[in-house]
Amino acid sequence: MRSGAWFVERPGGPERLLLREREDPSPGPGDVLVRTAAVGLNFADLFVRAGVYPRTPKPPFIPGMEISGVVERVGSGVTAISEGDRVVAVPIFGGHAEKVAVPQSHVFRLPDGIDLQAAAALPVVFLTAHWALEKALVETGDRVVVTAAAGGVGTALLQLLARRGARALALVGSESKLRLCRELGAEAAGTYGDAERLIGETFGGSVDVVVDAVGGRLYRRLWKRLDGAGRYVLYGFAAAAGTRGVAPFRALREALGMGLLVPFRTVETCRTLIGFNLSLLPQKGDALRSAAGAIFADVAAGTLKPVLGPRFPFERLPDAHRALASRTTTGKVIVTVP
Repeated sequence: MRSGAWFVERPGGPERLLLREREDPSPGPGDVLVRTAAVGLNFADLFVRAGVYPRTPKPPFIPGMEISGVVERVGSGVTAISEGDRVVAVPIFGGHAEKVAVPQSHVFRLPDGIDLQAAAALPVVFLTAHWALEKALVETGDRVVVTAAAGGVGTALLQLLARRGARALALVGSESKLRLCRELGAEAAGTYGDAERLIGETFGGSVDVVVDAVGGRLYRRLWKRLDGAGRYVLYGFAAAAGTRGVAPFRALREALGMGLLVPFRTVETCRTLIGFNLSLLPQKGDALRSAAGAIFADVAAGTLKPVLGPRFPFERLPDAHRALASRTTTGKVIVTVP
């Protein structure tokens, strides 16, 4: 059998994505073959396509970090997943395809009551948000700044912060996104240019935690606002993003704008910088699976919800990349697979 997949033969912009037919992958020992229902798009996918993400395969390769679908076949040694199961999976690479072979450790069975297409918006954003808050030791009453707050991870963070009783200030790129942030529990919301003013008005000038997907010069501004014993979680570099994935000159300017971190200064100020990348935590599989189970149960019960952005059909997947790169979308960009 043959099915479609989007290949990158040379790193670059969305035009580098080429739709081709290939032989269906065969699940090896410990693998699960998933017939894809939807692809969840992440900023990391744009960086993979541009060839600058950690461990990006050599071309030609298929990008794609996150999918939902139905298990078609299982390889030898697979015991936790069965044919016909409705699942989400985090292959890290290879997900922009109609059929994907994924290690069973990266596959999560879905409970009843979760729409299969909407499920593609769940694993990466909610597990990233959950792990970031765990690493930052966020407690009731903590003052927390969330950047890219109207995006996939940002909307998950706002919901999880509200459940913890933390106080959230949402920062976004445009005023059109402010209402959504307030609806999800943010105490205050504003654009990046107003960050210092809003921190002053809302939190008295300093914060306990920053959870930041943007980085660049914004990082330096927010780092200065950390209170004693403050924690800064940096999990992305959206400031470097351009229409082709990464804008090299912008990336250089934003990286230089972050300034130098002198390690001993973190001792003097009692501040913590936490770098975080979900795809580099395979050794935390049991903890992530436990967290995913609790998150999926809450979604099925309606107490958590994925915020869905625009949807694109599979044949227009490059347009989905363009939409996400524009940084004008809200929620999770989804690609549906027939």
